[in-house]
Amino acid sequence: MEFDPEILAILEKVKQGDSDSSFGYAWEEGRKLYLKGRYFELHEVFEFQWKKETGGRRLLLHGWIQLAISLNKVFVKPNIRGSKMQAEKSKEKFLKLSETGELSAFGKDQTIDIIHYLEKLLSLFESEESWDLERIKELSLPEMQENAKELFSSSVFPRE
Repeated sequence: MEFDPEILAILEKVKQGDSDSSFGYAWEEGRKLYLKGRYFELHEVFEFQWKKETGGRRLLLHGWIQLAISLNKVFVKPNIRGSKMQAEKSKEKFLKLSETGELSAFGKDQTIDIIHYLEKLLSLFESEESWDLERIKELSLPEMQENAKELFSSSVFPRE
């Protein structure tokens, strides 16, 4: 797939350095893409960062990658089966994340909110070939925090 120069520049910057040095930048740029409805591009940015990560940070990014692909398959390139499958996988990642012990109290609340969104979304799939698209479009998308570091305990991201 060909990306525009803006996305290529983001991907190049995310590739550089270790996970700690690029995490905040990848999150910030991914969040901007999410807010613009550019779910596939968010997936690509987070995938570059996800490959560097471990533990809860890896689960967080992986959950968002799969959520973004599910949303892309709802709003950009409709694909009922693919959207459902990615939403199920995303929910699994967020459930695992909630069990890591790495989240702050705030992060636990945010993760629960995302899981609830995914449960509502999944309830609107009537089968592998059928969904209630109008009701799906009425759902409020989950909030993506401005600073992902706030989602984790100080053992994951020491406070500066």
